[in-house]
Amino acid sequence: MDRVTFGTGIADAAQATGTTIVIDTFRAFTTAAVLFAAGVDTLYLAESLDEARQLAHAVGGFLCGEDNGSRPPDFDLSNSPLEASLRDDLAGATIVQRTSSGTRSVVAALRAGAQPVYAASLVVATATATAARVNGPVTIISSGLHGTEPAEEDDLTATFIADLITGSTADPLTGQRIRTCDRALTLARAPWAHAGDVDIAAEPDRYPFAMEAIVDGVGQVQLVSTGP
Repeated sequence: MDRVTFGTGIADAAQATGTTIVIDTFRAFTTAAVLFAAGVDTLYLAESLDEARQLAHAVGGFLCGEDNGSRPPDFDLSNSPLEASLRDDLAGATIVQRTSSGTRSVVAALRAGAQPVYAASLVVATATATAARVNGPVTIISSGLHGTEPAEEDDLTATFIADLITGSTADPLTGQRIRTCDRALTLARAPWAHAGDVDIAAEPDRYPFAMEAIVDGVGQVQLVSTGP
């Protein structure tokens, strides 16, 4: 896969150049995709909890995310795609999302000068590959566990997207492999997660859009959905 370079975690994201895809399948960028599908108008990404709180106060938005897996007490939504899918008050909303791995990795890639940068998970795999492959060589960062350790679901998603970019045959069992990997079993049992989070995260191409991270006119990192 000479067109694709792989990396893991925040440290590798901070070295990214050119077109970059940051993957967080469990759960940040699955949750982000669900939020866009629910009609969220603006989605900011924050590096720290305090930054998220300050930004949400400034823009009047909902706080979404986690710290070490759990929703901070003052956050409006946890980092759960299932929870986001059940909300009926998100159309037109502004969200500030902060997670331990995904949002921090995207911010690191943008600060490194990578461009364009896409946030991805299995649910937006094909749309992301389609958007990224028109821009030459691609770096794919698996954000991993805590932004430092490999995570099987991110690596499986990275391979799936890389195969789509290079024209190889993507493994049709990727969703099933993610659904039954050790991290999925851990997540399903975690008191701070919903068992249904895995079911959503393991569904390839649930949504037809990609999510590009940009820096807006006042220096804040936003995700914007591209495509249908």
